[in-house]
Amino acid sequence: MSVEPVGERTPSFVVCGDNPLVYQLAAQLVEQFADGVVTVILPNRRGGFVSLLERLDRVRILCAERLDEETLRIAGVAEARALALVDQADVENFHAALRAHEMNPDIRLVIRMFNTGLGFRIRTLFADCVVLSISEMAAPSFIAEALGVKALDYLRLGERTLYVTGPNGIPNGTMVCGLVESPPGEIRLLASTRSDARALALAGRAPHTWNSRGRFLLKLRYLARHNLVRLMLSLLTLIVLGCALMILIGNAWGDAVYETLLDAAGAAQPEHQREPIFKVLQVVVVFIGLALTPVVTAMVVGGVLRAQLSEQIGPDPKDFSDHVVVAGLGNVGMRVMEQLSDLGVPVVGLDYDENARGIALARTLGVPVVIGQATWEDTLAAAGVSRARALVLLTSSDAVNLEAALLGQSYHDRSQHDGLNVVVRLSDDDLAERVQRKLENSVVVRSVFQLAAEGFAAAMAERRVIATLSINSARLMVAEVPVEEGSALVGKPIRTVGLPVHTRVLAVQPEVGAELQWQPDPETLLAAGNQLVVVSNRYGLDDLLAHSTVGATPEPGDDDPAEADPAIA
Repeated sequence: MSVEPVGERTPSFVVCGDNPLVYQLAAQLVEQFADGVVTVILPNRRGGFVSLLERLDRVRILCAERLDEETLRIAGVAEARALALVDQADVENFHAALRAHEMNPDIRLVIRMFNTGLGFRIRTLFADCVVLSISEMAAPSFIAEALGVKALDYLRLGERTLYVTGPNGIPNGTMVCGLVESPPGEIRLLASTRSDARALALAGRAPHTWNSRGRFLLKLRYLARHNLVRLMLSLLTLIVLGCALMILIGNAWGDAVYETLLDAAGAAQPEHQREPIFKVLQVVVVFIGLALTPVVTAMVVGGVLRAQLSEQIGPDPKDFSDHVVVAGLGNVGMRVMEQLSDLGVPVVGLDYDENARGIALARTLGVPVVIGQATWEDTLAAAGVSRARALVLLTSSDAVNLEAALLGQSYHDRSQHDGLNVVVRLSDDDLAERVQRKLENSVVVRSVFQLAAEGFAAAMAERRVIATLSINSARLMVAEVPVEEGSALVGKPIRTVGLPVHTRVLAVQPEVGAELQWQPDPETLLAAGNQLVVVSNRYGLDDLLAHSTVGATPEPGDDDPAEADPAIA
C-alpha cells in the first residue's frame, strides 16, 4: 500500500471509489460547503477524472490499494462528518462501512449498492446509514427525457415508485397527497387535489401472469406467424389430400392411410400393376414427404436454439404502439424498464445477450424482449421503433450507444408519432457534454455518474434523508425517522405525525428487520422502535425529527404556522 500524506487538517467528508462519480461528488460537496474539506481515497491515479480532482480546492487525494483500518484512519474517518463508498462491489463497500462504523459510530454512511434488498437490510446495522443505487437514481432522468417530462418526478423506493402525476386518472389506493407550490419554491402537501393541481402517488407492482386464454392466443399467434410452421402445415395438408384421393379411387381407408404414410416417409415400393392415378398420387406424396423432412429438421434445430428463450415470450412487439424501447437490460436498463412498467408505460426491451440481468425481470413484468444488437436495423424494426415514442440506449458500450443513437435519428422523421425521442447513456461526462452540444436537440445525452452525484451529495449532507424528489424549483425529501423511547410520537396515531401541510407518512416499519407497511392505516398507534418513512419539505422534516427524539418538542408556529390541512375541491 502506498499512502500520500493529506496534511494535518481533518477533512469533513471522505469519498472512496474509482470512477467518475468520485469527482462529481467531490465537486458537489466543495460547492455546497464553503469551509468543508473532502478527502478522496483512490486505488491509483490512473483514472481520467484524477486530473479534474486535482484542480478542485479543498480536495485532498489519498492513494491506497485497500480500505483497511490504517487507510481510513489516515483519511480522517474517525472525525469525519460523512463517508461515501461509491465503488461497484456491494460486499466490499459493506466491509468498509463496518470498519468505518467501528472507528466512528456517529458517522453518516452513504453506501453505493446495486442489490437494494441487501442494502435495505444492512442499514439497520448502523446508526446513520443510507444505501443508494446509481442505476435507480439515474433511471428517473432517462424516463423523464423519454416521456418528454422536464422535471424529475419519479423516485424508486424499494418495491414502490413514488411519482408526481396529474389530478386525474390516479389508480385507487395509490394517492399520497395533493401538491401545491405556494409560495414559489416551497411545496405544500394537501389531503386532496384541485382540478389544476398535481398529486403525489405511490405505485406498487404485481407480478405479470398469463391466463390460459392468453397463453393459448400467444401460441396460436406464434404458429400463425412462423414461416416454417406455415410451410409444414401446407405440406401436411397436401399429404392428407393425397390420402383422401387414394380413398376416392377405391382404396380402403386403412390401406390408403398406410400407403400414404409409407410414401411420405420415403419407403414407397413400385407397384407396376396399379392404375396410373395411384402411381401419380404415390410419386406426388413421396416428393411432398421429401420436402417435409428438411422443414421438420429446421424446426427442431430452431426449437433447440430458442429453448433458453422460450419462457420469456411475452406480448408481441408488433402489437405495441406509442411505447418506449429500452436497449441494454443491465443495471440501469432494468431499473428504467421496471419504473416505466410501474408507471403504466408500455415497454419493449432489447438486448444482445439472452442472459442479461434484466431478462428475468422482463419475464416477471410481462415485457417483451427482442434479442439482437441495437445497431442493427432489423432489430430496431422488430422492437417497433417506428411506432415508438422513445428509444432509450443504455448498453454498457459507449460506441454501441452512439452508433444506435445516430441510427435512431433516422427514425425521428419516420416515426408515426410527433417524433422519436432518442436518449443516450454515456459513461464519460466530458464526452456526454460534447456529444450533446454537437447533436443539439435531436438526441438527449446523459452521464449516469453525473445524474447520481447530486443525490449522493444530498445524502451526505442531510441526516436521515434517503432520497430527494425535485418538483420544478422545489424539493421534497424522503427520510427515515426512528421513533425513540420517550419521544413525543410514542402512543400517537400516524395521522398526527408531522405538520399537516408539510409531511406525509409513506410507510412504517414495526421493528428492525420487519417488512415495511406501505400507506399504513392513519389510526395505527406508534411505538418505540418503529421506523417511519416520510415525504416532507425542509420545515416539516426538521419539526418531525425534533418530535421523534427525546428532549424538547417545539410547538409549531414559531416560523411557519401549522396550517390546517384543507380539502381543496
